[in-house]
Amino acid sequence: MRHSLLYLIIFIAIIFVILYSPLTSYLLKDFITFKLEKALDMDIVFGKVRAKPPAQLTVSDIKAMDKNGLALASERAYLRLDPSKLFRAQFVLNCDFQNVVLKSGLRDSLNSLLKPFGISVQNLYKFDGITGVITVSKDSFSITDLKGSGQDFKFSGNFTKFRDKKIDYELDFGINKRLVAADQEPAKTLLTGEAKDGWYSIKLSLKGDPRKPSSISFSSGGIKLEVKPVSK
Repeated sequence: MRHSLLYLIIFIAIIFVILYSPLTSYLLKDFITFKLEKALDMDIVFGKVRAKPPAQLTVSDIKAMDKNGLALASERAYLRLDPSKLFRAQFVLNCDFQNVVLKSGLRDSLNSLLKPFGISVQNLYKFDGITGVITVSKDSFSITDLKGSGQDFKFSGNFTKFRDKKIDYELDFGINKRLVAADQEPAKTLLTGEAKDGWYSIKLSLKGDPRKPSSISFSSGGIKLEVKPVSK
């Protein structure tokens, strides 16, 4: 019992020294970069990094590259790691990205999503800010309280990818009405109802295997579609 208590005290002391060490910015930068690269399957490069004890980083000029090129660029980000969750084998990172541009694979995914609604293909997507909480554990990777806002688009939602590659996500995507051409038939069909405060809203929910979902839900204006497996 005495030895167990001693080991616990030593472990806590080591964590305390690491968090408040002059090397904190380098240690946190490398640790956070490693965890994000593994979770997102991207190469991530941070510019200038400044640490604020116990576990917060202010980073400038962030770039994330997927297999097709630059996928995300952010002028500045505030990243706060939750050290207490490390004792539970969880990596929990509060993220606040500012002046964000989405390109490459992320852009292509959004273009595919919005094409049926009469939105023209975008070369890039700009957001004033994107916030969320990233959690990585042994069994899953998730982004909760996800929010993004920009002049033309905004979104909110939650996303979870499990170890078996199944997913569970809910997304509420907003489109500025000025982007929707009046003569676009898909827009007339799917973006029904009036734009609230100048924004159309698309709500999506998907669960299960992304190639063969067990549940899909979609709603926009007065239209709501839901598909669930047939019980045998």
